[in-house]
Amino acid sequence: MKKTKIAIFDLTGCEGCEFHLLSLNELLLDFFQDFEIINWRLLSEQKKADFDVAFIEGAVTTQEQIKLLKEIRETSKVVVALGACAISGNFFAELTPERRKIMVKKIYDKDYNLKAEFLAPVEKFIKVDAKIPGCPANIELLKNFLKQLREKKITSKAKEVSPPDFTAKIEGHGTLKVNFQKKEVDFEVEESERLVEGLVLGKSFKVAPFMTSRICGICPIAHNICSLSAIENALGIKLTEETILLRRLLLASQVIKSHLLHLFFLVLPDYAGVKGAIELSKKYPAEFHLMLNIKRITEKILQTVGGQVSFPNNTSIGGFRKVPSKDTLLAIKASIFEVLDEAEDLIKIFASIENPSLKSDLKQVYVKPLDVFSYPLYPGFFPEAVKEIIQKESPAKLGVLKDNQVIRVGALSRLANNSQYLKPQASKMFSKFKPDFQNPFSNNLAQSIEILHFLEESLEIIDTLTKKNLKRAKEVSNYNLPKENASGTAYLEAPRGILIHQIEIDSQGLIVNYKIIPPTQINLAALKKDAQLLVEQNKKFEEKEIKKALERLIRAFDPCITCAVH
Repeated sequence: MKKTKIAIFDLTGCEGCEFHLLSLNELLLDFFQDFEIINWRLLSEQKKADFDVAFIEGAVTTQEQIKLLKEIRETSKVVVALGACAISGNFFAELTPERRKIMVKKIYDKDYNLKAEFLAPVEKFIKVDAKIPGCPANIELLKNFLKQLREKKITSKAKEVSPPDFTAKIEGHGTLKVNFQKKEVDFEVEESERLVEGLVLGKSFKVAPFMTSRICGICPIAHNICSLSAIENALGIKLTEETILLRRLLLASQVIKSHLLHLFFLVLPDYAGVKGAIELSKKYPAEFHLMLNIKRITEKILQTVGGQVSFPNNTSIGGFRKVPSKDTLLAIKASIFEVLDEAEDLIKIFASIENPSLKSDLKQVYVKPLDVFSYPLYPGFFPEAVKEIIQKESPAKLGVLKDNQVIRVGALSRLANNSQYLKPQASKMFSKFKPDFQNPFSNNLAQSIEILHFLEESLEIIDTLTKKNLKRAKEVSNYNLPKENASGTAYLEAPRGILIHQIEIDSQGLIVNYKIIPPTQINLAALKKDAQLLVEQNKKFEEKEIKKALERLIRAFDPCITCAVH
């Protein structure tokens, strides 16, 4: 029986709705079985094809996207706007084209050429047949819609669409450029600017943690907590131990989930001899369920502590709106014990992978914990200044040290400097399967080791929390606004490395300045250097082998292009 053909397209957004699709968990297998998934850049290589149903995530920001939408509409019987950005543009649509031109000069400079001169919903350009609202898209409404699709066969006219040639299986849009004659390589960022740092200006500081969390669909907790911490530093608010512990638990869960999704859906297909995660889940169901078992626990923690699985709504200034019960935390603890052995199996999988040869001596840095005898997470400080380099041809700034030194951040960097602070089981696995710290491909193995470490750390945090008075983690309301402008800076380790938020608040509590330096901004500079090294150190490779190795290198860096542009 011929299956309904589905394509998923992402325009300009955080890709949170796509990652939220992965919350279908076991139902994902039904989704993959019941429909023929023709295009989904996040999970597989794209190809020229026709399809019956198109899901579109993100807002429209370029003429190229308008052209793509019209091609999609021409062939697709049903077009679905997935999530708030596709339906309304979300709060990103607040900036008019005129304001965008003014704001870009503040965020970049007067000579920068704005890539996205407008931001608008999908329906402004083509007819939309269905809408799945929410930020992220409501998963229950999505389930019901898929159920309707199963019951009713849909067939469209066979007119093929050519999707953009973006690198597949990474978060955000970028293109690999290789000049084989000159042996030169570059990775060009193709993401549109959303100008979040400009959108928050003039608003109450209270909205910043929730607006900045929409920068990224896979690490919203990091942005949310980093923003809260910057605000608290500006206002001189001191946190209780209980609040810090609950935030650490949230961050640990987010690191685990982010690493899981990256390793299973984006990396493993390359080494398993399959085209993408859809085929991988069918061919290796045991490994798929291994991933799901760990992922479910992290989502339980995110729901319990953060308020929901994706963008947190329970975090607040100085604490939390609601605090979890000790019984709920103890139930989560019991679940973690059940997956520790599975986390070890995940390490074995990535330790068995043979990586391409590459030696890189870039300096590997991390946020130093305030508690110097612990593995870096939060809170912390970074002793060196990171400066941003504006690239006139790219919407992504580069992050380097003040002397223009290129550095590497992320799991491999954290592990290279802090392996002595790994928890017992993770430490044992690290000793047995030690990564090559000079080879950036080893970031995949480092992430798998961190999954086990942060599961163990979560156990310790829950143990400590259940002996504390959790009511002391309630949000703070008795703080004073500054008499004059006050600034605050926060540093923490996001899944991909150092994240910095800086805020300036006036005496009315309004945001005067806001600056964000995400880890991928820093790692893009490292990726450029390491990609060139890969070509130079493997000159005997054929063109096809070089291209494949370069794509794997990009995925090993786990770049979040949406964060890098924000």
